[in-house]
Amino acid sequence: MTVQQLRIAENIRLSHIRTDRFKTGVLTLTLTLPLTKEHLAMGQILPAVLRRGTERFPTMASIHKRLDELYASVIEIRCNRSGHNLSLSFSAEILDDAYVPEPMDLLDGVLDMLAQLLLHPNTKEEAFDESVVKQEIRFACDAIRSEINNTRSFAMIRLMEMMRREDPCSPTMEELELILKQTSGASLYRFYQEFLTSSPMEIFYVGSLSEDVLRKKILAHFHGFGGTSTHALCLPTAEPSVGFLSKTEAMPVAQGKLAMGFRTGVSAMDERVHAMILFNELLGGSPSSKLFLQVRERMSLCYYCSSAYHKNSGILTVSAGIDSKNREKAEKAILAQLDAIRQGSISDGEWHAARTSLENIYRQIYDNPFELQNFYGNRILFGKEETVEDSRQKLLSVQKQDVIALAKEIVYDSVFFIEGTQNIADEEDDDDE
Repeated sequence: MTVQQLRIAENIRLSHIRTDRFKTGVLTLTLTLPLTKEHLAMGQILPAVLRRGTERFPTMASIHKRLDELYASVIEIRCNRSGHNLSLSFSAEILDDAYVPEPMDLLDGVLDMLAQLLLHPNTKEEAFDESVVKQEIRFACDAIRSEINNTRSFAMIRLMEMMRREDPCSPTMEELELILKQTSGASLYRFYQEFLTSSPMEIFYVGSLSEDVLRKKILAHFHGFGGTSTHALCLPTAEPSVGFLSKTEAMPVAQGKLAMGFRTGVSAMDERVHAMILFNELLGGSPSSKLFLQVRERMSLCYYCSSAYHKNSGILTVSAGIDSKNREKAEKAILAQLDAIRQGSISDGEWHAARTSLENIYRQIYDNPFELQNFYGNRILFGKEETVEDSRQKLLSVQKQDVIALAKEIVYDSVFFIEGTQNIADEEDDDDE
């Protein structure tokens, strides 16, 4: 499968993979702005407000009814952080024409709905409905506050806040809630308009339709789109350290949560990114990793223990659920696994298992149109020309010495610990692995 790209208008670029392999096609529209605290906060509610109605489909019920008429097509709206950018995305899943029992132009109907949602939402006098906005703000604030109930997620949120404490674009949970409460229908509308006027449109399609059909139909529905390249896209960069920081918070739970943050110096645009992905798999990215087999299984120090590599920031995190009394032992044991890799203690079995696991992940990308869209989406946005096969081959070309060299450059940056104050020996936890 190859990606074809063409500029179908000055401010609209289409990337597509033509294939009849799937029963459904996927079409995604993306607009991108520079990240700010205010943008990130308002991005929490803009998708929900846009879903509430359009000029021709004034209610959520009427939108859903129309999508049901289009053979249960699905449209999702999201605002996602990508490094120091914020993207507004509209993703549509469309039944392929070959599986429609009667002649019907599903793409035309879905593009019409996408144009309604993006270009013609319910507004009045250059503002979104104040009652709708306030309702969605309340829902969003409730969701932010509810994070404390998922202690594993809450610990990781606090860790990232610590690591980004001097980043003017990264708000805390409390700042997010404060900005949201100050948002009005008029200010949210201005934020929405900034997407329409200051960002070109990136469209990605996976399905059986031809380039010519796509181009004509997209232009027919979005010929009035006026976004321009007002802002420069921020490419992924490895975020610098602002000094080691350790915090502990006591909570009335039985299981302690340990969140550890590291600086790798390697972002998605770095040629060493594939070695970094392999390092993460070896350290804690799978059930065959050192953290799982050594810290969890052999030493029995954790209910779960895993690592994650955040490519757009170059941050590596480790998350573990432990008995609070074992905090020091668990932290030392986790750091010992990093040191083991630095010293070249990587068995042939570990190496083979990590490579095989990642290679299977790359192979599975071809089995799902959403996975293809996810793989190519950011790469195309950031101008990185790399296919799935390119990435797989680069992974397979990584040598042990490449991973060892990277491990020696990784710096332990911050740690956040939730100390459980309840004494329950055998707590059942939905997060246990």
